[in-house]
Amino acid sequence: MKKNELIHVHSLLVEIATDYLDRGVLTSADLEPYHRLGIGPMALRDCRADHEHAVRTLTTALAVGAARELDRDAESVPGRHLLRPDEATDADADPDTDQRVTSH
Repeated sequence: MKKNELIHVHSLLVEIATDYLDRGVLTSADLEPYHRLGIGPMALRDCRADHEHAVRTLTTALAVGAARELDRDAESVPGRHLLRPDEATDADADPDTDQRVTSH
């Protein structure tokens, strides 16, 4: 995915997060790992990797919120390590939960 496409997806995910906050699906504390990164969709000068990490973190937070709303097991959502501050880097990621697709 190109950087401009990634930024577009990032902005759409922020809209979903806002809706989830408004509906009470998520709290601001649920989105704290994403906000702690300091990379928003309008951070156009930040590198693609930073946007990718922010998108993955935000997507995980949204998936956890959706799972809770549907009374599903939120602990089984892949990428949960992104939401824990002590494991926030990709270097600490469990390769079995890495959902990225390698581009060729």
